[in-house]
Amino acid sequence: MTNNRTISIAILLAAFVVAGSIWTKPAIGTKTISAAQGNIGVVDIYHLVDILIMSDQASHERTDFETKSSQTITALEQQLIGIQTQMSQITQDDPQSGQLYNQYQQVTQQIQQATNQINAGYQQLLSTQIADAYKTIHAATNEIAADQGYTFVLATRRGADLIQTTTLTGVTQEILARPLITPPDSVDLTESIRLHLGLPTMEEITAKIQAEQEAAQAAADAASQAAQEPATDPVDNLPTPATEITDE
Repeated sequence: MTNNRTISIAILLAAFVVAGSIWTKPAIGTKTISAAQGNIGVVDIYHLVDILIMSDQASHERTDFETKSSQTITALEQQLIGIQTQMSQITQDDPQSGQLYNQYQQVTQQIQQATNQINAGYQQLLSTQIADAYKTIHAATNEIAADQGYTFVLATRRGADLIQTTTLTGVTQEILARPLITPPDSVDLTESIRLHLGLPTMEEITAKIQAEQEAAQAAADAASQAAQEPATDPVDNLPTPATEITDE
């Protein structure tokens, strides 16, 4: 499964890539305010969504899902191994051969079905997390905008440095995520919203993930080293018996 702590949401954020998302009061039938009459702010919603779905809470939800899914697949695989062991111990002429083969086919299909359900369930979980993150940021943006006197808030990434550049889809989405090309620093509400939600910085999350990966690698290396060391023979640890001296 994908490493849930380093997950990329470029594809799943496609639904959120708009050329000018605006948070303001509900629209009414006639125009009552112009852009010239209201302050315009910007927010990097994509960055904040990344932080939320890489947070401990969202990460733990995905880890729990993966653990339960792994247990389900492992149980089915153990059944399959048991059937294979029985099949290896009988001949094709054995009356049980046909029955065991049918069981083997059934368990194989169950594994495939379970795998498909797990993949679909994981995508649904991740999509729900992103949708919930968007709602949380949307609400926080409205609060910050109202507090700081902004009438319009545009969702945009700032700067020309693209993040996803390995695929055409990624590059296109990165460009579409920047509908407002040159917003000044003074109207960027991203940091204010991050602090309002009590979120860590991306640098803090990245450092924590790296520390977790290094700790896991160190533990794996130690376990591998321990497995390679020869076991000590208990007999070698016994004291040397004293030599008995007898008179001739």
